[in-house]
Amino acid sequence: MTGPGRGVRPSSGEIDRGILDITAGFIARRGIKDTAVQAVADQAGYSKAGILSRFGSKELLVRAAVAQAVEQTEAILALADGATPGPAKDAAALAGLTDLALARPGWAELVLAALALRRGDDVSDRLGPVAAALLGMFGIDIESAASTSLERRAAVTGAVGALIVLSLTYMTEASAEQARPHLLQTGWNALGHGGPFPGA
Repeated sequence: MTGPGRGVRPSSGEIDRGILDITAGFIARRGIKDTAVQAVADQAGYSKAGILSRFGSKELLVRAAVAQAVEQTEAILALADGATPGPAKDAAALAGLTDLALARPGWAELVLAALALRRGDDVSDRLGPVAAALLGMFGIDIESAASTSLERRAAVTGAVGALIVLSLTYMTEASAEQARPHLLQTGWNALGHGGPFPGA
């Protein structure tokens, strides 16, 4: 697993966050049952024993990965809640989502899983808080989502889905700095806002 910069040794917290993000990606792709600690260890560049010494067990690793994803998503919700409702709040949510998706691909994959909560597997039960925060940052209460127009709900789902898929696609083609404006504009357009993304 690479550190934050060439020649800079990552801190223990950075190592843990990286391992948990890798775990989140495996959970999103394979489900919890088929997420193997050895596979996480191989991708992270550590031994299975090293991973287990940090987290204790597969279940604790999974819990920590999901908890990190919830915390990261709720941090964006808090950021969006600090903006004026309407386009400014949408812009704050899109900016937070884009920056995290480009920095944490495992989180991005887990967000896609949260958007499909009806998939009916062992992941769905744990991702309710992620889905709630995702919708909440766009002013939709998950408990009464039907009170928001279908058009708005479709626009939000389309914007988040497109942004996340693009963030994963651009990883091999462009730097985060190069990809960011394209993701923001795509999300902005999907939400039905005219013109360029604010501040672009």
